Amino acid sequence: MVRALLFTLLLAGSRLTFAQQTVSAGAPPASPTRVILWADSAAHNISPAELMRTYAPIETKVDALPPAKRKEVTDALMEHSNEKNTAVESQGSQPADGFFYNVTELFAANGRADWIIISPMGEPNRKALDELLRRLTVFYQTDRYAKPMASPYSNEYFTNFGRPREKRAVRTGDSTISTLEAAAATTRPDTVKYVYFNQLDLKNVPDVVYRFPNLEELDLSKNGLVKLPARLTADLPQLRRLSVLFNQIGNDSVFITPNKHLLALTLQGNKLTRIPTSVRNARNLESLWMGNNKLAELNVKAIKRLKHLYDLNLYNAGLTSLPKQIRKLKHVRVLDLYYNELTTLPKQIGNMRRLEQLAVAHNKLTSLPPQLARLRRLDTLYAHHNPLATLPTAFNRFKAIRLLDLSYNRLSAFPDQLVDLKTLESVDLSGNNIQVLPTSVTQLSSLKHLFLRSNPVTRDDAKIGPYAKVIDQLEAQNTAVYY
Repeated sequence: MVRALLFTLLLAGSRLTFAQQTVSAGAPPASPTRVILWADSAAHNISPAELMRTYAPIETKVDALPPAKRKEVTDALMEHSNEKNTAVESQGSQPADGFFYNVTELFAANGRADWIIISPMGEPNRKALDELLRRLTVFYQTDRYAKPMASPYSNEYFTNFGRPREKRAVRTGDSTISTLEAAAATTRPDTVKYVYFNQLDLKNVPDVVYRFPNLEELDLSKNGLVKLPARLTADLPQLRRLSVLFNQIGNDSVFITPNKHLLALTLQGNKLTRIPTSVRNARNLESLWMGNNKLAELNVKAIKRLKHLYDLNLYNAGLTSLPKQIRKLKHVRVLDLYYNELTTLPKQIGNMRRLEQLAVAHNKLTSLPPQLARLRRLDTLYAHHNPLATLPTAFNRFKAIRLLDLSYNRLSAFPDQLVDLKTLESVDLSGNNIQVLPTSVTQLSSLKHLFLRSNPVTRDDAKIGPYAKVIDQLEAQNTAVYY
């Protein structure tokens, strides 16, 4: 579990220049952090096996820590990773012809990186590889530190630099076109409803798409588009779903004409710092995905009049705060804020009365507003991987909550508020610092799943520990307890 967590935390990059100095096997370098390829380890008189004996895997150390300390370590590694990602990104654009690579970081006990050893997948462009090594050299030679531990440790993960080429996903089926050749050749353009032009290295939207008057879905994802032309919504009157996922479209290059037919728009992974104002012209839009951009703010004004918008995805959008105006998104039912930099939520979020699912996991929230309990339709709340130490007293007022994920926070006690939630079916409190399992938890009559892994309360064999009777009673009530 910890390995998977660390993989998630460190999902972005590290690499450095080749070492020229020969060192004894397993010995830390005399100079600042050295970076080599695994393939060059023999040339540097380095034994990978001996290195791995000297630098124990971090997960073996983290698993042995108390939950609070474990959280501290993972937070420190996340901060180190974020600094590293920022350093790589701030030095210029990343290559379109990117690649995946494996990283092994070897840290001294004081948290300073001794070695960075990389292994690229496939045969990456040499220029791109050298550029990555150069950027990471800049980062590590500023004497960056990760988390100090009692002894040297290693951390290993898999990530990418730029956008790695991948095998194109070609979709087939009735009324479906997936190649430019087929689009030009068809003699029955009126029968085509689905066009999938993903991963074709397109720089512009090809004119051939306008051959299809009954087109309902257009996928232009993973190309090199820099503009979303107005003609797409003006000349395709049946277009319902449009995706330009992972392109190069900027703020002033999204043109949507007034229409009532577009229902779903995916703008994820572009170069947007705000929601394009022309989005408001899609009057019946139901789903808007803006994740994996770098939004300077959430400009609610662009979407507040969309009365049918129920699904708003802002995953990894770079948001550091939410505006009070979020209360004007009265029709949103699903709000995804995973992997942002939020430290607080505005109390006005409690005015989003139709909200049913809220995801604020992997942020920096130290508290949740009590106004969330006003959301009488909220049935799912994901708030895991935050530094939450307590919950608002008002949380006992939820009327429809079924799933609550508070794992990997800093809770030191089972929240009393949960006992009053009669609709609650699944609770995840894994990875906290919970010391006691109160008998009152058996009052949760609808509870089907209770996750308590990686807490002091379940460190020993829970079935013979002091809370065995509580667990037995829960299981007798058909509640599955995971410890």
